[in-house]
Amino acid sequence: MAQLLPEASPKASPEKRPKKRDRLQLALVFLIPTTAMALAWTMYFTGVWVPDGRTNKGELLLPPAQLADIPLRDGGQAFIPDETDGLWRIVVFGSTECTESQCQESLYKTRQVHIALNKEAERVARFFISPEAPKPSEALESEHPGIYWLAADKNTIETVLGTSQWPSNQVFIIDPLGNVIMSYQPEQPGGDLLNDLKKLLRASSIG
Repeated sequence: MAQLLPEASPKASPEKRPKKRDRLQLALVFLIPTTAMALAWTMYFTGVWVPDGRTNKGELLLPPAQLADIPLRDGGQAFIPDETDGLWRIVVFGSTECTESQCQESLYKTRQVHIALNKEAERVARFFISPEAPKPSEALESEHPGIYWLAADKNTIETVLGTSQWPSNQVFIIDPLGNVIMSYQPEQPGGDLLNDLKKLLRASSIG
């Protein structure tokens, strides 16, 4: 009597076989952008692996200061910067009346930079912050439409920014997430601020 052979199990079709190469490619699709973003974040906020020959003209604040740590006042009430959330912000720290030429020059430079951004200007807001409620002249106010005239406590500013004194006439950039990331000395030309800001706006997917 012929012996029955065990029936061979059907082979899995090539379509149903897991393809390791496809899974690897899929993993790389997700892994590479995530790794690149993490690396950029680390370089941006810590300075690690950033070459000495970097082209930014401003001084990076490492780690960045936080706008949320600076209580701002608009006249006699607290200023909540919600309406500027999601925007880049250019900040000038000046005196209460901003009558000195250096204070007015810093304001002028930031206004010209804002104008030079052309269509990108709508992504940027301007702040002027003094240690007491600002009292700009009517002429100065008319020269700077749309700017926010604000006040902040001197000691708080020095603590948050890590400075030993009020940063008179210095200019700072705040990103859309509220990170104070870069500063400029009063004597720096407006072109330094403009070039850095253009690069940030071009590279940013937010704000």
